[in-house]
Amino acid sequence: MSGLAQLCATWLELTLAGAVCAALIKAVKYRGFSVDAAIDLDDLAWVALIEFVLVLPASLGPAGAVVGLLGGGVFYFALWLDAVLFRIFTIELGPGGVGSVILSVLYRELAELSFARRFFSSHRLFAALPAAATVAHGWLFLGAGSLVRAGLILGLCVYLVAATWVCTVARARLRALGACGALLLVGAGMLLVPGAAMPAAGAALGLITIARALQAWRGRASGPSGVRHFLFERLRPKRAGFRARPEHARVLESPPRPLRPSNTHGLLRGQDVVLFTFESVGRVHLAATAPSGAHASFFQGLMSRSLRSRHHACLSPTTNNAHTALYASSYTEAARFSSLRALSEAGYQTVYLTTARTGDYGLRAILDKAGFQHIIDRALLAPEQKGLLTDQVLLSQGLEQLSQVLRAGSGPLFLHVHATHTHVPYRVIDAERFRRFDSQEDYGRFLNAIEEEDALFGALLEGLRRQGLVKEPLVVVSSDHGQAFGRLGYHSHGSAITRDELDVPLLFHHPALAPREVPFSSHFDVLPTVLDLLGVAHGEPVFGDSLLHDDRRPELLVWAGHPSRSSTSHYGLLLQDEKLMVDLVLDRCLRMDWNDEHVEELTGEEKSYAVELASHLMNLRGVT
Repeated sequence: MSGLAQLCATWLELTLAGAVCAALIKAVKYRGFSVDAAIDLDDLAWVALIEFVLVLPASLGPAGAVVGLLGGGVFYFALWLDAVLFRIFTIELGPGGVGSVILSVLYRELAELSFARRFFSSHRLFAALPAAATVAHGWLFLGAGSLVRAGLILGLCVYLVAATWVCTVARARLRALGACGALLLVGAGMLLVPGAAMPAAGAALGLITIARALQAWRGRASGPSGVRHFLFERLRPKRAGFRARPEHARVLESPPRPLRPSNTHGLLRGQDVVLFTFESVGRVHLAATAPSGAHASFFQGLMSRSLRSRHHACLSPTTNNAHTALYASSYTEAARFSSLRALSEAGYQTVYLTTARTGDYGLRAILDKAGFQHIIDRALLAPEQKGLLTDQVLLSQGLEQLSQVLRAGSGPLFLHVHATHTHVPYRVIDAERFRRFDSQEDYGRFLNAIEEEDALFGALLEGLRRQGLVKEPLVVVSSDHGQAFGRLGYHSHGSAITRDELDVPLLFHHPALAPREVPFSSHFDVLPTVLDLLGVAHGEPVFGDSLLHDDRRPELLVWAGHPSRSSTSHYGLLLQDEKLMVDLVLDRCLRMDWNDEHVEELTGEEKSYAVELASHLMNLRGVT
């Protein structure tokens, strides 16, 4: 067989082998969701193109073959990892997120989650797919003989048939098994008729191109693309001249505005402020607001004596987006962060305290832009310590560092304390004391961690008082965002705008502040409420308002964030008595109440309008 014919044969074999691998990955990724997860022409065309790019270096000799081998191994491993992360965290990886997600999620969080262990236990054959794909590319690229290639193809087919049968549903299974059959026929053809390589490769390429072009011309697709949507971001629908219905016009037209003083403006003038935020804790996870939640004694003890919110939206369930919403009272970091600076100009010392390393994920830049005078994080608390730094350190080194910082200044204190143990994989340090729930299960360990962090907040507040760092502060308790454990199919955070991820606790407590409950609020409203109670002037326009105003209306854009991609595929609106949720990954749009109890899937014109409305507002607000 000539060199060109051999190259064509290798490309055709790799295309079919890659198509079956891609079919299995796609079927596992979307299993359990109401989308067509079977491989389609779009996937086949992308696999053919990628394998062609990988085969080209092989014509340059052994070094080029090694390059192609490594490229194939990396590509199919990344595609496989994307499916794994989607099944466990409901987030998509994408090429840009490989480095950060592998380091921060794969080795640490996947290893410690019982949900992840159960997934791999029930998908053992799927877990071996990156190794199988790499071995296949190796034998084919490095010039194995005809009999060896035939044996390899046969062995690969046996593995893929077994994995496909065990790990996929019927429709996806049939298409993948058909591709396995095609791979066997091609292997047999190359063995029996070596000269057929080039005509077969040309015919295959022509058929794929024609069929894909026809499909695109007709505007038809059977489901999400397994390869294209991994390589490229999904684009939001954008129609020129879109006009909102009259009932939604106000949502699009509402601009930011300067803060308004309420009737209680200046009630707590000059008082210290301590803001406690849980990591990843929603209202549904606390017994004070949901019967099956954690027994957070400190939070629950304050709740009945506080200004509190029945529904408090974090706006976007990722830590950085939540902090931006808190301190900018706006959707993006492009806004002016003026609220904290107004406190500084009023003589307040502003301090952020956490055991996290704020520089690792870009949080430090947000805190600096917000205007914190002092940031006490892991880099300051324990710069030389390796491994886990527990939140209990806040009661010792944290108070000590805070005392040193405040000794050099004067004026009242604004302190934000952010706890970390309720983040995946959920840490419980005192397992003997905090064991109300089953710590072998992720959700049980999460609830135990909430109870431990709640006790830490109470102890830390007492420590602040005992050391004279605060007197009778305004205490604010909230969470950066929530955490999903399977509601509507979503897990973790940064994956959806479900109640579990979006709706978080909020209370303001001070003996002079009359207890009451407001129907709703958002992170946009937290600093405006603090400024209103402290009587601090603020002239910059923002999207938030003080909770002490009764004429506020819920008209908010909400979005899931993008933990590992450059744009989000999940967003929607919170309106007066409903929530609209758009999921581009699963190609669905839901209308529901704020508790996700009455859910309606929109179709046809209603779906198109809701998607365009939410997409238009995303573009209008500059949210990616």
